[in-house]
Amino acid sequence: MKFSNTTRTSFFTILLITILTLGIGGYSAIHARSAEVSEANASLEFVAQAALENPQQSVGAALFAIEQLTLNITLTLLTSEGQETLVNESSLKYQGAPPPELVLEATRKPVRISGEYPYQLRSVETPGGDFILIARSSAEIDSHFNANITSLAVFTLIADSFTALLLLLYFRRINQRDQTESLSRMQEFLGDASHELRTPLTVIKGYVEMLSKKQLTAESDQERAFTRVGTEINRMESLIQDLLLLAELGESGSRDIEKVDVSEILRAHGTDFTTLNPARKVTLEIDPAIDIFASRDYLSRFIQNALMNIMRHTQPDDSVLITCKKAGKFVHIAIEDSGPGLPESAYREDIRSLNRFDQSRSRENGGSGLGMSIMSAVIVKLDGRFSLRKSDLGGLAIVVDLPLSKD
Repeated sequence: MKFSNTTRTSFFTILLITILTLGIGGYSAIHARSAEVSEANASLEFVAQAALENPQQSVGAALFAIEQLTLNITLTLLTSEGQETLVNESSLKYQGAPPPELVLEATRKPVRISGEYPYQLRSVETPGGDFILIARSSAEIDSHFNANITSLAVFTLIADSFTALLLLLYFRRINQRDQTESLSRMQEFLGDASHELRTPLTVIKGYVEMLSKKQLTAESDQERAFTRVGTEINRMESLIQDLLLLAELGESGSRDIEKVDVSEILRAHGTDFTTLNPARKVTLEIDPAIDIFASRDYLSRFIQNALMNIMRHTQPDDSVLITCKKAGKFVHIAIEDSGPGLPESAYREDIRSLNRFDQSRSRENGGSGLGMSIMSAVIVKLDGRFSLRKSDLGGLAIVVDLPLSKD
């Protein structure tokens, strides 16, 4: 399943907010719990130290320490025979001594005893082999920790919801802006298209009207009129085909996206171009077996337009260089010529729908004037980058970067 960029951006943004919130909040909750446990263990150590310092009266010393600081601690005496005597009660619901191995471990450091009524345990062994058990309830500590975790979960949910709302508003605003820009481009496109179509229609209408009214009586004039009408019809047909292709490229769907060998396609077109232009010096520097995911039709249309531009706008003996090589995660394609190139301003312009860089070129050479727009639209459709620059050969270099296929 393929997700849109908006969905992926929203998912990763919310995921990042969740990770940061849980990371910072979780650390704070754990740190607070550790501080409370350390405080409880410190009180157990204080009582245990009092018992250790008075081995002959260890129970009395431990009890005095508890009363001295008013500690909420349970104190019991566990004999070597396993009998228990409760010396001091606390809020802990004491359920009896834990297993002997835990009692022994508690002689070295405080130990957590889990269960229905959890507590921290510290024990002191008397000279007679008995044990003084010093216990403090950890239920309140666990309650605070659980409350902090619950608060963290609620806060994370609120933060994620707020983030999702902001993202929704942000992308809605972006979509509205894109729709406005799209509508503006469509209006511009339709205006330019109607203007471009009006020119050949005016010529055709004028000559047809003159022929129908028999205003052109000379055979040479009639022949010239028919030739002009035929030329303008061909130019209008070319323009309409290019407009339809631009409209198709502007739609969201893509046709026949597949894994294709761009090297093979480029070499085939380059070989055909060399055969049809014997007077040109055509150099092919194409690395073999470079695969991309693309529409073969779109890719061929781009190459055909680039080479047709060269045939229309350069001299028959101008040289051509076609290169294709890998560059990181992209394939780098350049189609260069030694012709006159474009005006300086063209290399800085954005390539829009009906953008012409030289107003006279299309009419002089029979094209629609949309070659650059089509090439740019094709490459954008294939998730690539399209640019124009001056060639080292002296003319125009059409430069394209397309993402390599991921095996």
